[in-house]
Amino acid sequence: MLKTVDLFAGAGGLSYGFELTNQFLIVAAAENNKNASKTYVENHKGCGDIIMIPDVRGYNFKDLAEKIGEIDVVIGGPPCQGFSNANRQKNHIISMNNSLVKEYFRAIKEIEPRAFVMENVSMLSSDTHRFYDSYCDHEVIEALGIKKRDDDLVISEGDYDEVNLMDIFDNGNEDKYRINDELFQLLNVLYKNRSNEDRLPKYIKKNGQTIVRKIEQCLHEDLFKFDILINTAKYIHLPELHQYFEELGLFIKFQKSFRLRDELIDNEIIYKFQRNPNTGAITATVKSYAVIDYINKILGDDYVINSGEINSLWFGVPQERKRYIVLGVKSDELKAEKIEMPKDRHLPVVNVGQAIMDLAVYKVTDDVGEINEIPYIGQENLSKYAVLMRQDSTGVNNHIVPKTREKAKKRFEALNEGENFHKLSEDMKDNYADPARTQNSIYLKLDSLKPSGTVINVRKSMWIHPTLNRAISVREAARLQSFPDSFIFKGTKDSQYQQVGNAVPILMAKGIAEEILKYL
Repeated sequence: MLKTVDLFAGAGGLSYGFELTNQFLIVAAAENNKNASKTYVENHKGCGDIIMIPDVRGYNFKDLAEKIGEIDVVIGGPPCQGFSNANRQKNHIISMNNSLVKEYFRAIKEIEPRAFVMENVSMLSSDTHRFYDSYCDHEVIEALGIKKRDDDLVISEGDYDEVNLMDIFDNGNEDKYRINDELFQLLNVLYKNRSNEDRLPKYIKKNGQTIVRKIEQCLHEDLFKFDILINTAKYIHLPELHQYFEELGLFIKFQKSFRLRDELIDNEIIYKFQRNPNTGAITATVKSYAVIDYINKILGDDYVINSGEINSLWFGVPQERKRYIVLGVKSDELKAEKIEMPKDRHLPVVNVGQAIMDLAVYKVTDDVGEINEIPYIGQENLSKYAVLMRQDSTGVNNHIVPKTREKAKKRFEALNEGENFHKLSEDMKDNYADPARTQNSIYLKLDSLKPSGTVINVRKSMWIHPTLNRAISVREAARLQSFPDSFIFKGTKDSQYQQVGNAVPILMAKGIAEEILKYL
């Protein structure tokens, strides 16, 4: 058995797929989400003493290797989110998760496994996935000769209320102009709900007095007397508040500038502020380099590496899910000329109906406390896929759905298979600020005759059962990810949905494992 460590293990999809080959023994797994970690432990009972690592950051992997003995394989999918000029207006300019890719390869260098597998988003090799040059490892990146480019990160579109932001940054007197984080969050949510006739009054009723109190506290703490704060506090419970929302939006952008600058400092990014003389915008000029270039160079000549995009459909998963994987084998271990990537196995396509329709007869619950297994009933004409999912299980678990409001139920009923939010009548979209920009995956009623799209958190996306006017359950989402019915999810309802959505489909993981086995 090949001793294997799973980093960023989540609920355990990658581990489970590797274990299905009966060739890999998981000896350690890293996961910092408590609910996902509970799920991982639950599904590895009786599998020996697996060392659970709560956080990879700063963890001493050399000590782990000495404790366990030679580790053959490291697997894992470190989160990595891309940033481009198209999404600079989001809340962050730096993904805190991107550093975890570097933690993964630090682990590889310390453990020195015979082989490794890294799984990630399909766009990992694109130009949007980049690291910013930082004081943390500037010299290392320079020594590796990784190509860099200049990027301008938008910090502010300009000054606000005749307050010179550049002067504040230069003089270090931002305390006079910066509201505290709690008030910032309260005002930010207030602004986001400005066009939602259902949510706005409820939000104000719940938080209005708190907003007024926090504003008064700030103004008493020698904060600059911004008119928008005075007017927000004055009209928070009155219809006149609406006339100040445009100004509030500008103020929030101004306040966000301080927090974007914090990100640069906290991440030790090397930057220089500049102001555009024509627009007044303030940008931070930084140098960046592609994540994929870092991956290809950080291990030097120690490993032979190949990488590419694969699709879960290739392995019999009832879902189109494209992922980017990196396979590495120690140079002195590799007997072949190169590493081949997994290929399409041309298996029969499994559709949503074949994957989940046998579960339709079992009663769902919206109470996560009701965790009792529902025994299987005698059903004929099960699909081959359903039979596979039922192996080693005696019933249905995690058949949990969200609580559904009346408006959502009406939306469920109005849609046909394969249709989504955009097929709803305009009066059914009234609580969405910008319906035209709503993603096609929202309120998607699955087509029973086709594989599903990429499973994410289907509770948040409000995916709908093809024939029943209800949400897809945790178990049904897990079926689409090829988790067998014997696999039990732990934690809160939303956590279970998130664990399923974050996971590597089991059958795809098994296919990757079979490919790397060829070189060991």
